[in-house]
Amino acid sequence: MTYDPRTIAFTAEILHPPQAPRADLVQSVHNTLYRQPAIGYQNFQVAQDGIHLSNLPQAPGQVSAASFAWDRLVLREELRGATVEDFATRVVNVVSTSFPTLGLPLSLAQQFVVRSLIQPRQFRDGREFLSRRLIAPGAESWPRLDRPVQALGVRLVLPPKPGGRGTFHVRVESWPQDPRSLWLECTGSFTGPIAAGDAPQLAELLYETYRYLSGPVAEFLSALDTP
Repeated sequence: MTYDPRTIAFTAEILHPPQAPRADLVQSVHNTLYRQPAIGYQNFQVAQDGIHLSNLPQAPGQVSAASFAWDRLVLREELRGATVEDFATRVVNVVSTSFPTLGLPLSLAQQFVVRSLIQPRQFRDGREFLSRRLIAPGAESWPRLDRPVQALGVRLVLPPKPGGRGTFHVRVESWPQDPRSLWLECTGSFTGPIAAGDAPQLAELLYETYRYLSGPVAEFLSALDTP
């Protein structure tokens, strides 16, 4: 039996040929997106690190933003209850709108981040699960640290399979906000160009990243979650 991860955050970084963002062109993108409430942004801000579109948070920690930098477009949706389908729609539509407007012909590389929470079935504390099942140096080893462990985790790098082009970086950590939960992060890094007109391909890379976290990563942890 595997888990049903609760996804709390998505990030997409769409790398493109270096080009300083023009405020007038990004303002045009903002105006176009604003007419579509499901994917639009309320605020427009020019800053030293780029141009940012954002929505006002409705609760602490919420983020909804699109940032235009000299070499990439970064989209973030955090703690807003967005599904992977919601975020895929946003990514495809924002890229389809902004790249032609900014005169960007293609994306050079792509990176997607999915963060989710799970609760181990056999352990009341995620730190105990990690220390006894995933890290497991032996119960006699932990007291040598001479103080309690407040947080711990592991990081895995998984290269592309033959014929693939995506590398997955996986982090599994305890989550201070809820000791019972584990915090999972899967970052999918993809090489290779995608033309501006082929933006729907970006959704497939996002889904591939999401499926790896909710599939193999969750199944791996579930196999360790035993009495």
